[in-house]
Amino acid sequence: MYPSRIVPAMRRTAFLLAITLVSAVPLCAQTTEFGVLFGGSKRVISGHTTPAVGTSIQNPSFSFSNSAVDLYYGVQIDPGTVFKLQAGRIDGPVAFKETAADGTSLRRDVDGQVQHIEGMIEYRFSEPYGSTGLFAGVGLYRHSARGFGSMTDYGFPIGVTADFPMTRRYGFIAAATYHFTNADFRPRYLTVSGGLRLAF
Repeated sequence: MYPSRIVPAMRRTAFLLAITLVSAVPLCAQTTEFGVLFGGSKRVISGHTTPAVGTSIQNPSFSFSNSAVDLYYGVQIDPGTVFKLQAGRIDGPVAFKETAADGTSLRRDVDGQVQHIEGMIEYRFSEPYGSTGLFAGVGLYRHSARGFGSMTDYGFPIGVTADFPMTRRYGFIAAATYHFTNADFRPRYLTVSGGLRLAF
């Protein structure tokens, strides 16, 4: 009944801390980089017996038509260790919970979008052709679809990367990411993508 005065203050504080971190870390970092990736995705929902209604999307196979786009900014905080701030979008099936007239929970699969932003730590290993990496982090995921509203919850991305340098500044990058989300029915999304990296 009464508006919270603590939550807005906490949001402002968290926002200021994030800006301070992003602006301060490059001062001690050896290198920074920016990257953009494009690819496809696959959704996985398993272990749920909730009946599905509506479209028969279920768990489609991997497809580039279910596009995935990611942008990231990374700073080297230690030799072989990079902190990344990443934002992206996954187009594909989204599950919403509905309640039938008899009280039964139903899952409605619709074509929608998952927008996400995360912070990740990546460990890189030198290879003859460039480098490979393993990363993990925590993020915020927003599931939405036209006519169905949206829902937002946390999640965890983990994955592998490969970097193929073309010059000292430019390189081709590839990544495979598994997104564990905490939305209704806990869907997971596998994305495979490639793109360009610019180092400073």
